[in-house]
Amino acid sequence: MDHLAPARQRFLSCIKHADPEVPLAAAALALAWEDQGGADREPWLAHFDTFATHVAPMVNATTKATEQIAALNAYLFDTIGFYGDPSCYRHPDPAHSYLDQVIERRTGLPIMLALIYLEIGWRLGLPVHGLALPGHFMVRFRDPAGDHFVDPFSGGSIWSMADCERQIATFYGTVGDELSSIIMAPPGRGSILARILRNLKQTHLARSDSRRALTAVERLLLLDASDPGELRDRGLLRLRTGQLHAAITDLEAYVQRNPAANDISEIKRIAREVITQLVKRN
Repeated sequence: MDHLAPARQRFLSCIKHADPEVPLAAAALALAWEDQGGADREPWLAHFDTFATHVAPMVNATTKATEQIAALNAYLFDTIGFYGDPSCYRHPDPAHSYLDQVIERRTGLPIMLALIYLEIGWRLGLPVHGLALPGHFMVRFRDPAGDHFVDPFSGGSIWSMADCERQIATFYGTVGDELSSIIMAPPGRGSILARILRNLKQTHLARSDSRRALTAVERLLLLDASDPGELRDRGLLRLRTGQLHAAITDLEAYVQRNPAANDISEIKRIAREVITQLVKRN
């Protein structure tokens, strides 16, 4: 690991913990550090302690979940000024996924605002979990009287179960009990990081930044080395960035592991072309 850049080393050290113990904000800041370069982003962690300290008296003044949510919402979205900007979907910008930038600008993608909500909630001992709906990441606040589904992107508005099911149906059609229970289950911290990285990957691709898209895929494979789609994409991005030997290694591995994949003929064709280029160089 010594040969890796410090930011990548930091990310690796974060994800080596058992999933429930992964320091989510620290790992997200390591992603931002590697992509942006410059100084270590770890000092930004202090913001979460400051936020939690300031809001603690309001949250701890009650034991009712609805009032705790209201206190946290008032602080984050009214006092501090975090907000969701729908234009982030129309204008891909990696800053929407870089935690330091989100804290500084007070806005970002839904998953990043939810991450901030979660980190503060965890510091306060609140029963908050991620809610990985398709196309929209939220926060689930556990309550014996009935869970609350909080949307930090819309100022902490509360969704009903029917709202969540409509969101699921938008992507999957009819929502059965089994599908609903799978999607509504709290995601692991590694899964949250993977979703951030997939957002970054798509943003970098939309901006024709193959180098940073490749770094996103590399870190996705650190989270799950068995993902065939990311293995294929690493090969294709290595090809775009001129790493021909590494590209052919990935593409050949993808073909061997996934002989029935729908795109296998195209990947084989690309692999043959790469091999031809390499032969001509020798």
